[in-house]
Amino acid sequence: MPFRSLRSKLVVIFILVLSLLALASGFATLSTMKRDSQTQAREILTVGNKVLRQALDIRAEQLTDSVRLLAADFAFRRAVATAEQETIESVLQNHGSRINASLMLLLSPQGELLASSDQAVRKQDVGALFNQTSAGGNASVADIISLNGQPYQLVLVPVKAPALIAWVGMGFPLDIALAEKIKGITGLDISFVIKQNSSASLKGSTLEQTQQQQLSETLLLLTAQADVAVSQAGQDYISVALPLDKLQQLWAVQHLPNQRWLASYQQFRQQLLLIFSAALALALLVAVVFARSITQPLNALSQFANRIGQGQADTAPTISGNDEVALLSRTLSTMQQNIQQREQQLLFNAGHDSLTGCYNRTAAERLLQPWLSLQDGCLIQLNIRQFKNINDVLGFSNGDLLLQQLAQRLNQLTPAPELSARLGGDEFLLLFSAAKSAEQVQHLVQQLTNGYLLQRSVINLKLQAGILNFCAGKVSVNDALRRVNIAQDNARHAPAGMAFYQQGQDESHQRELTLIHDLPQALQNGQFYVVYQPKVDIQQQQCYSAEALIRWQHPQLGFIAPDQFIALAEHAGCINLITDWMLQQVISQAALWQQQGITIQLAVNLSVFDLLNPQLSDNIQQLLQQQQLPASALALEVTESAIMQDADTVIQQLRQLRSLGISLAIDDFGTGQSSLAYLKQLPVHEVKIDRAFVKDIEHNSNDALIVSATTQLAHSLGFSVTAEGLENRAGLARLQQCGCDKVQGYFFAKPLRAEQFSQWLQQFAADTQPWFNEETTA
Repeated sequence: MPFRSLRSKLVVIFILVLSLLALASGFATLSTMKRDSQTQAREILTVGNKVLRQALDIRAEQLTDSVRLLAADFAFRRAVATAEQETIESVLQNHGSRINASLMLLLSPQGELLASSDQAVRKQDVGALFNQTSAGGNASVADIISLNGQPYQLVLVPVKAPALIAWVGMGFPLDIALAEKIKGITGLDISFVIKQNSSASLKGSTLEQTQQQQLSETLLLLTAQADVAVSQAGQDYISVALPLDKLQQLWAVQHLPNQRWLASYQQFRQQLLLIFSAALALALLVAVVFARSITQPLNALSQFANRIGQGQADTAPTISGNDEVALLSRTLSTMQQNIQQREQQLLFNAGHDSLTGCYNRTAAERLLQPWLSLQDGCLIQLNIRQFKNINDVLGFSNGDLLLQQLAQRLNQLTPAPELSARLGGDEFLLLFSAAKSAEQVQHLVQQLTNGYLLQRSVINLKLQAGILNFCAGKVSVNDALRRVNIAQDNARHAPAGMAFYQQGQDESHQRELTLIHDLPQALQNGQFYVVYQPKVDIQQQQCYSAEALIRWQHPQLGFIAPDQFIALAEHAGCINLITDWMLQQVISQAALWQQQGITIQLAVNLSVFDLLNPQLSDNIQQLLQQQQLPASALALEVTESAIMQDADTVIQQLRQLRSLGISLAIDDFGTGQSSLAYLKQLPVHEVKIDRAFVKDIEHNSNDALIVSATTQLAHSLGFSVTAEGLENRAGLARLQQCGCDKVQGYFFAKPLRAEQFSQWLQQFAADTQPWFNEETTA
């Protein structure tokens, strides 16, 4: 890109400003000069026109006086009166010769041509001039007329004896001779032009032949602008046209050569160009010197700033003075010092935790890499138990203070760790140069638990520790941090709050990560399928409902238990994918069975995350409408624990679902943390008793008592009761005695695929005796 440097820009701007100023001044001067020259030329032509007009008027007066002498001559008047033609012609010829007239005429009082020195002249040629005599009261008249294509200045004078007996006239041609005389007076070239209709012709000119040819092309333009100076391109003169007769058919065009003022104009323009060139050269030199005095120190400062940007230690160039460039030099020097200080702070912050001053995770990973490769050691990850409660009770500021005190204790441990880092939150990582036993770790933890002063109170901490003993070169940084984190997670459930990493735990963790990663794709490629377990009405010995259960057959890991992948999906935040897929599959299957004449209600389990989704009821309603399935064909089951996490929101969601006509059930009743106060508010239809109270009911009287009491309570609140986990005929009899409405379990059928479930329904409807006999129905 041109003009990138400041020096170039300064020089160009300086020269541009000077050039514009010089051009403006020169243009104004030359324009004024040209305008003055044109004004002067117009004035000269105006004066020339006046001189020409005055010369023609004087000549007409002289001619009139001469003709009057002739008209007053007695012999001439007698010859006219007696019509002596020879005498008349002789007198006319003699008198015309004395005054050098080219044309002599004698007209009757009626305008008839009596005599003429030019035989080609006819009556109508002088008719226009003769007509002027009637308007003048028999006074003499003078005008310029065209005779046979030649302009003449003609005078008519009355001949009286004493009455009017004739008109005598004499004329002079407007020819080159006359033009030369007038040119001698005015100094202007002159041309005579005859204009007829829309054409104009040149009848004489003092111009050179080539100029006459150029003039012929502009005659109409000149005659159209009388008394206006006109200059045409390619002509070396300025012209102005003057009408000579009253009919404006005869014109005189005067020409002023423009070479005089044009040469002066060009000479002055050359002088201006020379002055401008000299000023431009001087300005260029001054601009270069001035720009260099600015750009050289700026270039030095630019290089210095570049070295600052590259992190090089350098001193600013010395620039004396108090101007802006010197100020910039001092500013850059100060900026360099500030940047160096800030870089040191940034380097420290990049590798350290801002709250505790310990190494952060990034620095810990960087420092662990060489250690893990070359030396044995032990990693311990510490975590404060119930740290959230400390923040909630004492406030976040006290929580931060506690973390700072703990970080100080870490640096005072005996033996001292090789590395201490804060991984995030309340998690700290310690590196030791040798493997640690449980007793050694317990000794370290004891140094960190007691004596923390917060709000003038001393509190003790409960810490949990995950330990990883490693050998040099056997583990990478990512594997080490993952394994010690697994051990720390296991320490949450250990009685002593301490756990060592065990071989194989990493594989289990990797398996969970694989399941979370594969789950979305598995829903689309057919790895998931639905099975149905019947819910038998033991009072009517019929089956009108079933529970839909999801199954996952992984191509590499085999069968995955629902409890395992559902919990992982909830933790990973993708349980909604499973729920959406399940609802689509179950509603589609219910619609298909309805078309086949199988009327059955299918139940689907919902997670707490599903119940917190405000779009849940709308999505279900849309699916039912798409399959043209009544809402009564669908049932939804929720657990007690799901309701208790956000009871108000969940109850509102359940009410919306119930308003659609969907049946609702509480699953696993008796194992959660719900209260009877919430139970009476729940807009549900059914209570399902957990299998923990059903599987041994025939042997355990306490289970039978709980089931009986729960059934009576549910019935009193208007709920139906379903018992889960029935496995034998004896248990069925006890459930019938307790008053349960429906039973679900392996005694009737295990979860079946859709085709198998259809066959079971047909078999059960045809004969219920294999399940119900006299013993169970009595």
